[in-house]
Amino acid sequence: MTTAADIRALEDRRCKAMVAKDVATMNELFADDLVYTHSNAIVDSKQSYIDGIVAKKWDYKAIEMPVQDIRISGDAALVTGQVRITLGNPDGGTRTINGRFLNVWLKRAGKWQFCAWQSTSIPA
Repeated sequence: MTTAADIRALEDRRCKAMVAKDVATMNELFADDLVYTHSNAIVDSKQSYIDGIVAKKWDYKAIEMPVQDIRISGDAALVTGQVRITLGNPDGGTRTINGRFLNVWLKRAGKWQFCAWQSTSIPA
């Protein structure tokens, strides 16, 4: 039986892969039909999102989730909470995005996959 700790470990692995630009791990964890909706309402597919990470369109330096609420129902897990994302800028500096998020993991053929992300910026 899958626990919240299991899903939290998948989340940690996903975030580390995004920061490291680890394409193999992202391909393993991300569902082929991933829908990734950014806080600015841009929507990416699995491939366009991975391509953007590799090209440093989103140059993740750190991803922290100080608040996570994980709800599991059968073969679905919903993760909600707060996220702080530090991104690299082309000028060499960084910027931080604070937001709230909802993401969905689905268990398919015995394997959990990251299927959807939706985030909203928290106003300064």
